[in-house]
Amino acid sequence: MEMNDENSLKLFSFNAFNKTHPPENEYWDLSKRALAYARGNPLALKVLGSFLHSKSEKEWDNALTKLKWIPNADIQKVLRLSFNELDETEKDIFLDIACFFKGEEREKVARILNECGFYADIGIRNLLDKALISISTNKSIQMHDLIQEMGHKIVCEESPKNPGKRSRVWHPDEICEILKNDMGSATIETIYLDMTRRAEICISSNALKKMPKLRLLAFDTGDMDYGRKRVDYTLSLPTNLELPNNLKYIKWDGCPLKSLSITSWPSKLVELSMPYSDVEKLWDGTQDFPSLELIYLTGSKQLIECPDLSGAPNLRQVWVNGCDKLVHLHPSILSLPKLEGLCVFGCKELKSLSCTTCSPSLRDVVAYGCPNLSEFSIPMAKDHSHINLHLRSTALKQLPPEILHFKNLDNFSFPISDLLMDLPEKYTNQIMLSDPNNPECDSVATLRRILPSPMFHYLRELKFDGCQSLTELPDNISLLSLLSFLALHNTNVMIFPETIKTLSRLRRVTICHCERLQALPALPPSVHSLKLWDCKSLRKVSSSTEQQKRQHATTFTFLNCMKLDEESYTTILKDAIARVEFRAKAQQLSAGLEESKKEECTNTVDDDFADDFIYEQNKNVGKICYFLPITGSKVGDLLFHDSCAQKSITIQVPQLSNFFGFIFYLVVPPIQPCDVGDEELEILFGFESYLETSWGERTHIASSCSITWNCEFYHGFKLNVMSDHVLLWYDSECCKRIMEIIEGRKASDDNDDEQNANLTVKFLARLPTKEEVAIKACGIRWIYPNMEDDESRRCRFKRRRKDFELEAIASGNKEKGLDSDDDGEELVPPTKKFKHSFLEAPSILQVESIEDLR
Repeated sequence: MEMNDENSLKLFSFNAFNKTHPPENEYWDLSKRALAYARGNPLALKVLGSFLHSKSEKEWDNALTKLKWIPNADIQKVLRLSFNELDETEKDIFLDIACFFKGEEREKVARILNECGFYADIGIRNLLDKALISISTNKSIQMHDLIQEMGHKIVCEESPKNPGKRSRVWHPDEICEILKNDMGSATIETIYLDMTRRAEICISSNALKKMPKLRLLAFDTGDMDYGRKRVDYTLSLPTNLELPNNLKYIKWDGCPLKSLSITSWPSKLVELSMPYSDVEKLWDGTQDFPSLELIYLTGSKQLIECPDLSGAPNLRQVWVNGCDKLVHLHPSILSLPKLEGLCVFGCKELKSLSCTTCSPSLRDVVAYGCPNLSEFSIPMAKDHSHINLHLRSTALKQLPPEILHFKNLDNFSFPISDLLMDLPEKYTNQIMLSDPNNPECDSVATLRRILPSPMFHYLRELKFDGCQSLTELPDNISLLSLLSFLALHNTNVMIFPETIKTLSRLRRVTICHCERLQALPALPPSVHSLKLWDCKSLRKVSSSTEQQKRQHATTFTFLNCMKLDEESYTTILKDAIARVEFRAKAQQLSAGLEESKKEECTNTVDDDFADDFIYEQNKNVGKICYFLPITGSKVGDLLFHDSCAQKSITIQVPQLSNFFGFIFYLVVPPIQPCDVGDEELEILFGFESYLETSWGERTHIASSCSITWNCEFYHGFKLNVMSDHVLLWYDSECCKRIMEIIEGRKASDDNDDEQNANLTVKFLARLPTKEEVAIKACGIRWIYPNMEDDESRRCRFKRRRKDFELEAIASGNKEKGLDSDDDGEELVPPTKKFKHSFLEAPSILQVESIEDLR
């Protein structure tokens, strides 16, 4: 497993310098270069550290420069052992990933390599078991740079001097030389050309003829930036280009040709991917593709027609979305027996979707954002189930009669219209609405009329996408008694109705880019996920913590909502404290119950809403997370003058009788807009902690939480944090482990006064790109029971604060034991715990009582 940055530095330094950190000189920057090369691989860190030990700075620089071109032999020797244990097909899979498929989605790779006869499903599993590859959160196959380097070296050994006689080629200069000068051979199986590294490409007429075994061909420009090609290049092709018939996969990003002069297409093709190309049409007539499963032509703005595909009986997916000039879609496509999905959204000139027979496998028709689509005639069978049908933002003036007989659609989208009143009950679990076709239609009045209709009675999810005409939600939204998810994107809604608090089963609320939203009323206590971002006018937020009934994982985010007033800000903080206390008290109470009752107490969930519960629990199980901007005068309050401005803190744990949990918090600075490609928009927060007790125990405890932004509307968004934001999170399992350790010791030792423990916490924040985010401040807030029980406790609270201020003045005396440790961690005795809690800031304490602040 890859080590984190801190442990990587320690392991490397132990071997290079015999201590935990490099010296503060040139070796520090050289060590960073070594760490970048090793990328957390423990073997590489040890070998490199030992190799560089006792060498001069000049020798270090020379050795690290050499590694860019010549891999370290000792590292490669050990890594090669795992490769040598693979069978022949597994070796082929490994080399294809190293030289071609790294970063591609697992299912796609398996599908293509299965067609190559490699038994890829079990082969990929074995590569995972040997840690030669890994699967990322977005299900793509990843490979450590050093392991990929080993794969490259293995291929180069096939023909050290002549790349045209290797099985796989990937170096741009070598590929261009091969294609231009007919230097290929029958041994070449894959070509992967990174187009970002070449501006000019020339392919001779015989270049590909010499490669009859070519299976995989890619001209890759990297991730596309929402339809704009990132690179420009010139391409010289022969009059008649012949592609080897053995080709299984063609990827040609941003192809600049209007037509492909190909005499015959490979009949064994499995996937054809040509996004953002200038191609006007692919071929004339019918071509036989018995193995073809996917055609991907997204963003090909010159494409006029999609050809006859009746010769592709196994075709499953057709993506022609964003093809501005596409007027005609051949009816053979919708009749293919295995077609599962058709995506034509954003095709501005498309006028009709029709066919005489419909694929029995069809599950997804995504045709929103087609302003000229006025005909939809696809005769789907009545036994079709789990359909996703998206027809919002189209020119349809009637509900297509072919879809009126459906029930239990997974997703349905349509313009706001009185036509929706004609849909039967249980028609769909979730609906997405767009602006009416008629601009003179009153969206709010129409919505008020249709919400009482039968279809909405059973609705679980309601979404509004780009409803510029929608300025408010009607009061009778309260009729949607089963609603569990409400989402708005890019609307002009200014306020929510107060009646929303009556939706007792509402679990999740997502509001994004609603720039006119000014106030959010109290939500029902059932809501455990509230995500707002880029709501630039939002000022007022009401509390939603009364009468909590369940202990859900909770995530409340207010990304870039920087106009929140002070009252709302305090409300949100009090809401967080109340939720944490509720959870902590319930956990403490349940500890004394028998196991069956405990399970019932802590995990009660309505069966009808198990899916919602699982959705929110999957990443933040047992956690309460709040993420919000630091605005105005609150900056000083939140950070506090002596707040720990580093990534770590060491603090003494209070006696168990005095607390039952704690909240972690940290502050991150603005994050510039970043494109995370296909990764989910999220920031991963976490910490590594060590609990050291006076009786000799040292326990490692880790925790993490994930703040995600997925807008549910198929639009691409860039992650952007516009100001300092603070994260608070409570981890019930982490608290439980710490308290169990201390409680277990106390149970066996009556001398409580001699027992103490220090908790060292080192925080991290990371983007989906694995880039680390700076941390401006961090800390812990202890949670004490019944702090407001009587006036004496309040006085004691104030006295502790006064004692702290007096001691702070004298903190220059190192005899007090308040020195920072060697790692720059701040050691804070229990009497100074308030110093590290932005929730106990002076301005708040002067105004709020302890009971209110709780």
